[in-house]
Amino acid sequence: MSVKRHVTFRFMFFITGALLLVLGIHTALFIMNPASGTKEYKELLIPEGSSFRTVAAELKKNGLVTDMTTFIILGKLKGVTRKIRAGFYSFNTGMKPLDIIEILRRGKIIEYQVVLPEGFDIEKVADAIAKSGVVTRDDFMAKAKNPDYVRGLGLEGSTLEGYLFPATYFFPKGITVDGMIKQMVSKYHAVFNESLRARAAAIGMTELQAVTMASLIEKESAVDSERLLISAVFHNRLKQGIPLQCDPCVIYALQRHGKYFGDLTRENLRFKDPYNTYVYRGLPPGPIGNPGKQSLVAALNPANVDYIYFVSKNDGTHFFSNNLAAHNRAVHEYQVLAKEEKMAKMENYTTSTQTKPADKKTTKY
Repeated sequence: MSVKRHVTFRFMFFITGALLLVLGIHTALFIMNPASGTKEYKELLIPEGSSFRTVAAELKKNGLVTDMTTFIILGKLKGVTRKIRAGFYSFNTGMKPLDIIEILRRGKIIEYQVVLPEGFDIEKVADAIAKSGVVTRDDFMAKAKNPDYVRGLGLEGSTLEGYLFPATYFFPKGITVDGMIKQMVSKYHAVFNESLRARAAAIGMTELQAVTMASLIEKESAVDSERLLISAVFHNRLKQGIPLQCDPCVIYALQRHGKYFGDLTRENLRFKDPYNTYVYRGLPPGPIGNPGKQSLVAALNPANVDYIYFVSKNDGTHFFSNNLAAHNRAVHEYQVLAKEEKMAKMENYTTSTQTKPADKKTTKY
């Protein structure tokens, strides 16, 4: 009897060992080999709340894995079965199971990168978004210029100009226009927080006025260290009732009517539009672009100086002054003389190239 049991035990041990060996070989082959010898790219949408088993079934259905059960076991061993990020994924049939699991573990969904630099106006934002392919320009603008939609987000103004915070975004494929806009507005709220709102109230500005001021500073400043000074000039002019005379505002006004062609003229400065701060005193009706954090802070914290003028020094910086005489001298030095010097150099270059003797030619016989 004991001999019979011993034989039975040895037989079961052999069978078990053989099964484990077969299973091990199967698992090893499954891990080391892709579903196919050729690469066929496939997009797979994983809905919110999908179980790992559901995901495995879709992978099997699309020919991305050959064994659903083994893939599930592998996923459990790798700890990726609890929560899978929803979204569109890109796989190909030439990927090994561990590569697929790693993509799922990292939640590496298909995303569109959209870079929005500081100062971009709403039109440029729309262009950048359309270029990425995430949504169409028309769909974006339909919401961005809808006053009811803007108010529904708890924002002042008739458009989203000023509230589309500059940053590098990664929007997942399938995102709605609403979802995309809310991401940008959320970043804006993270910067223009309760602290800045309190500061705005303390100096007698509404949030819209603060963002509008910040957009002017953003357009006028190329050097961070000058933002507070430019802010001071604008604040001092507002206090004294002096028109802001902000050139970027004139450009924005002309662009609204399709009348800007690359250069400002004296006639342009007289163009009647609420955004033309040469014609109308005070701040324009709304922002002329989307300012970054430094400009938002500068708008509410002007430097303690009495400057009311600034002029470009043609190197990214400005000359600041508190009286018209000093300003006119600076304009003559940095604009008039600089322009004349540039023209003279161009004339000298043209003359030298025209009078340069022609190269002698040699003829080979």
